[in-house]
Amino acid sequence: MRRRPAVLVVLLVALVGCAELRARFPSPDVVFIATPEDVGVEMLRLAAVRADDVVFDLGSGDGRVVIAAAREFGARGVGVDIDAGLVAASRAAARVAGVADRTTFLHQDLFVTALHTASVVTLYLRDDVNLRLRPTLLGDLAPGSRVVSHDFDMGDWRPDRTQRVRGPHRDHRLHLWIIPARVAGIWRMRLDGREALLNLTQRFQTVGGTLALDGRERTITDGRIAGDRIAFTTGTVAFRGLVTADVLEGRAGELGWTARRVR
Repeated sequence: MRRRPAVLVVLLVALVGCAELRARFPSPDVVFIATPEDVGVEMLRLAAVRADDVVFDLGSGDGRVVIAAAREFGARGVGVDIDAGLVAASRAAARVAGVADRTTFLHQDLFVTALHTASVVTLYLRDDVNLRLRPTLLGDLAPGSRVVSHDFDMGDWRPDRTQRVRGPHRDHRLHLWIIPARVAGIWRMRLDGREALLNLTQRFQTVGGTLALDGRERTITDGRIAGDRIAFTTGTVAFRGLVTADVLEGRAGELGWTARRVR
């Protein structure tokens, strides 16, 4: 009976040690299940990958999507995985495929990976992991960057496109998102020499708000952001424009318009 406290102390020390080890060497959030090679290529096609793209595959497993990006599309690829064995196998496979000079494989946690240099991100994770990644994707990636997820979505951030692909054993769903520019705020507009005030709200790629022009406030409908391109309607007038930081510029029918964000 007297030995129980000592045993408990030993167990507590062991548990603390395990916690410290898990913090230093975290285990995967997702068990590795490979994307079929043909499906991986379709993910890259859905993202319209080009030779000037940098493709990040988060949870890259054996590296097949990164290697395909380099071999089939001429892009640069970066794979991120927490499994050291899979990272080593990926590097070896890239050498065999002749694309080691255009691929990099990082042994690290995908949640601490900086994505600023990526123009395309591919995922085969889980819906809850996607949701944890969502703020980083929206915050780090430049407008117009593309995100493709195999099978799993992003909650209330609806895909810009969903495509079904037949694999060797089943149908697969591929979801595409285009990172939207941030346009929420108050904009001072000039429309054909007239002054107007544009008040924009934004929820992912959906835009709403009002346009105050000639003493009348009009509601914005059908507002959308696709990368750095904005489109919305007020009444019967359709506005189209390009977003460059705090400046909007475009056409409304035959008229030109510009706007600058004031807050």
